[in-house]
Amino acid sequence: MMMKKERIDAFDFMRSATAWIIVIYHFACICNTTPQYSNFPLFYTHANGVWGENTSVNVFFMLSGASLYYNYPAIKRGSLKRYYFTRFKGVFPMFYMIWFFLYYQKATAAGNLFYNGSPKSMLLTLGGMDGYLSYRYPQNYYFIGEWFLGALVFLYLLYPLLTWCMEHCRILTTLLLGAATLSFHWPNSFFQIQRERNLIVCMLAFWLGMLFIEYRKWLENKWVTVLFGGTALVFIFVKVPLDPFLCAQTIAVGLFLLFYHAGNRVMRISRIRPFFTYTGGISYAIFLLQHVVMSQIANLFGGDGLTVLQEVLLLVLTFVMIYLFADICTRLNRIMLESRWFRKIQGYFV
Repeated sequence: MMMKKERIDAFDFMRSATAWIIVIYHFACICNTTPQYSNFPLFYTHANGVWGENTSVNVFFMLSGASLYYNYPAIKRGSLKRYYFTRFKGVFPMFYMIWFFLYYQKATAAGNLFYNGSPKSMLLTLGGMDGYLSYRYPQNYYFIGEWFLGALVFLYLLYPLLTWCMEHCRILTTLLLGAATLSFHWPNSFFQIQRERNLIVCMLAFWLGMLFIEYRKWLENKWVTVLFGGTALVFIFVKVPLDPFLCAQTIAVGLFLLFYHAGNRVMRISRIRPFFTYTGGISYAIFLLQHVVMSQIANLFGGDGLTVLQEVLLLVLTFVMIYLFADICTRLNRIMLESRWFRKIQGYFV
């Protein structure tokens, strides 16, 4: 694999923005489904759908594909072991660290190691798949992270194949993924998983992120951003007679370009650049912890009626606590990865 290149600072801004939107969306979900709370007005729905699922998550997948392809545009057969260990190192150590801590708490409180059914379902957890496959295996031990973690693991597994496709059949792959995603506009009984979470749809977003890096010089043109970003803003604020699923795909592309150009400008401001760099660095921990922290804080006020202003204050507290625990987990993860025993394991693969 190639050595890492110069950091794209705009990606840190984009990771921060995506993390914030997803956290606010899930906070709004709690507020809008709790009878005694007021409906939270931000980042729950837009004119043609919801902010979760395809809208913000597809931006996340595009960013993941772009970041990975920028750093590792080609993976040779001899470097597969190194590549897969690097991906494992970036995803699972922190995941396991947080999961085992929370699992110990729940198992101790329940007085049963297998308090939620067969231990076989833990295999889904160890692979990061319990959230993504919960539609098929609902009895599991899923309580951290997001459903898209499982989809991302699949995409990382397929990434070497995608780099081969980028080199040998770029246009064909784009057409096939685009057509397959478009086909979900019509009813399809073959897949049980909802269309927004289908791996084909996730793969298209991931692939578009790779294409962004391949055609970055052209896509950085402000008029391209005006065209796609403008279309996205129209779909966000104006109801159109189109399938919300297809609107979400268009919105994600436009937002990706808007966030990228905004990031290029924002990250030039020296006073706030460190904050976005910091947030981008702990964004994975934010994704893992958000549900746990949010639910714990929400439970403290579960019996109270909240106004929108009170919900805003609660959201600020939620963000403070998420940042605090995300920072702690990121630091602990760094210590673990630099430990002697982990370096011995790493020495076998790298």
